Amino acid sequence: MSKNTSRKIFGVYDPAEDSLQLWKDRYMESEISEDRERDAEQKINLHLQRFVDFFQKQFGHDKVTTVVQRNVVEWLDSLYRDGKGFAPSTVNQHQVNLSRFMNWIKYHAPHLLPVDPTKKIKVLGLPPSEPRAYNEDQVRSLKSVCDRLERFHQLKGRKWKGMEAPLKAHARPKRDRAIVFTLLSTGLRREELVMLDLEQLQPNDPEQLRLARKARITRVRGKGRTERNVFLSLDARQALADYLEHERSQDETEDSTALFLTAAGIPARLPDARLDKRSVNRILEQIGKWHDAEQPDPERYISPLKPHDLRHTFAFMLAKETGGDRFELQRRLGHRSDKYIEIYTNPPEEIAAQYIEKL
Repeated sequence: MSKNTSRKIFGVYDPAEDSLQLWKDRYMESEISEDRERDAEQKINLHLQRFVDFFQKQFGHDKVTTVVQRNVVEWLDSLYRDGKGFAPSTVNQHQVNLSRFMNWIKYHAPHLLPVDPTKKIKVLGLPPSEPRAYNEDQVRSLKSVCDRLERFHQLKGRKWKGMEAPLKAHARPKRDRAIVFTLLSTGLRREELVMLDLEQLQPNDPEQLRLARKARITRVRGKGRTERNVFLSLDARQALADYLEHERSQDETEDSTALFLTAAGIPARLPDARLDKRSVNRILEQIGKWHDAEQPDPERYISPLKPHDLRHTFAFMLAKETGGDRFELQRRLGHRSDKYIEIYTNPPEEIAAQYIEKL
């Protein structure tokens, strides 16, 4: 079946074939697995499995021949309202994936599904697009925390009372500081950050990097097979130089080409020691918590700190500095569509409110 997806399959009704689970597994094997990145494949599989499980729970079976539009509407409604609380955009993505799946079944087995039950179902309305960008006060306090990360990573206990406690074995405060400053300085996506190689950083000698008036990361591979160069701020240059001089060498292997490496000794570390995406999330989430713990004013909280929040912050600040120059935003952010650029040229509501306060 997995090799015959280019032609329709007609036949008499076969009870063994009348199974959503069976067709979902075939769809994932023949249409998705070879053409998508791992994360995208897992997300599609998760969305479709949620529908199969919902249908099975509602009716006690998963017969393709019994699926009607009402079932799809009830499922989408359950995702949005019944305790799951998915955002409208997430529910709409579930609907898109289910629609493609149902259309695929209809094409290959019209004797099982003569009518697509996802047709003419309206998507949920989305709230106005608004980036989660941090204001200048939040960025300033975030940088202050990053400059003191060693203190947060020190061992605790009576043994070290009155002494300069050593760092925890897997702590890499200079690497984590360099990650935050690089994201703030370049607007890189999380995937782009972890895929950086050391040779893309120019210059990549610590002493030269500290003295350089200008440094950049070249050939950043973005979405749609695009490439771009990004420049580094003074803070980012200094943070990267500190990391390269004091920490990266502890973790590199013979196969290491990546700029940012996982700490040596971590069991799940890849052979080339390249830092993975989930680790970036955990690093930023922890820094966000440390930041907020020092803030008496909830208005200055930044948690949960996420890579895309720093991308939005860079984009908003770049839009402000360039007067909303669309060409420069497209070039530095790696976006081809004006739809996304418009998001960054509109300040978040709390920042817009500050503008009005000054009038």
